[in-house]
Amino acid sequence: MSSIRLNGQYVLIKDIEKKDFATFVNLCLPKIEPTGSIPHIAANVLTGLLAEGKLQTDPVVQAGFEICASLGIKNIWTDGAAANVTEETATDAAAGLETAFGFAAIQSGLALAAAMCNAFRRTIKVNDRDIPVIRQPREIMMQTAQQASSMKNLNEPIFVTAGRLLGSKLKEGKAVEEPEVMAVLCMLSDLGATQLHLDLEKGVLGFGPFSPANAMASGIMQGLEADKVKSVRESVVKVNDQFRRVAEQQAAQKGGAAAGKQEQRLAVPSVMGTRRRR
Repeated sequence: MSSIRLNGQYVLIKDIEKKDFATFVNLCLPKIEPTGSIPHIAANVLTGLLAEGKLQTDPVVQAGFEICASLGIKNIWTDGAAANVTEETATDAAAGLETAFGFAAIQSGLALAAAMCNAFRRTIKVNDRDIPVIRQPREIMMQTAQQASSMKNLNEPIFVTAGRLLGSKLKEGKAVEEPEVMAVLCMLSDLGATQLHLDLEKGVLGFGPFSPANAMASGIMQGLEADKVKSVRESVVKVNDQFRRVAEQQAAQKGGAAAGKQEQRLAVPSVMGTRRRR
C-alpha cells in the first residue's frame, strides 16, 4: 500500500472495498477532459469530498487517497476544494501500463485507477495519422455495438467487423471527429487495436499489433474479474502471434528486403460496407 500526505501529514489508509474504489473512479470520470492530468483530477475530486465535510476515514475518501497514491501523488495541499499537488512521481498506474493490472490490483479494485488513465489517454493510428481516442456517451457506444453486431459475418473477429464499420463510415465522407466515427475508434481501441490501414478504393483493411494493456483496461472498466481479464490478455497475445506469423509469411514471399516494412500488419481483403454475409 502506498503512502500519501495531506498538507504535509501522512494519511492512515485502511483496507478498502472494491465498491468504494469504483465509486471514487465514477466521480472522476465526468470531470476528465481530452487533455490534462488525470491524477490531478483525482486529487481535486478527493479534496472536493473533504470540502463537503467527509472525514478522512470515510470509505470513498479512503479509496481516493489510495488511488491518488497509486497514481504517484505524494503530497496534496488544500485550503478548500481545490487541490495543489506539490509532490508526485511517475507510476505505471498513471501511465495505464499493463504492469499495473496485476491480479491483486484487479481483485481489490485499485486497478480501476490505472484502467481509467489508460482508457482516457489513448491514441490510435489510422493510415499513419495519430488520432486521440475521445470517449463517447454510452448511448452512442451502444448504437455502435449494435451496428457492428448486425453486420458481423460468420466466424469473423469482432475487430475486423469494427474495422469494416469504420471503413463504411469514412467512405460515406464522415470525419473521424464525428461522434459516430469516434465511437467506432473507441470500440477498436477497447479491443486493443493501435493501428489500422484502410484502403477504401481497394476495400482492404489492415491491422498493426494490438495492445494487451488497452484491452485489459477496457475489461477492468467493464467490471471483469481478474480471471476474465487474464483471458482478455491471452486473446490479444494470440491475435498478435497470428499477426506476426502472417507478417513473416508475407515478408518471406516478398523477399527479406520487405520484412522491415511489414510492421506485423495483417491485411484483410474486405468490402467496406454494412452488408452481412453468411
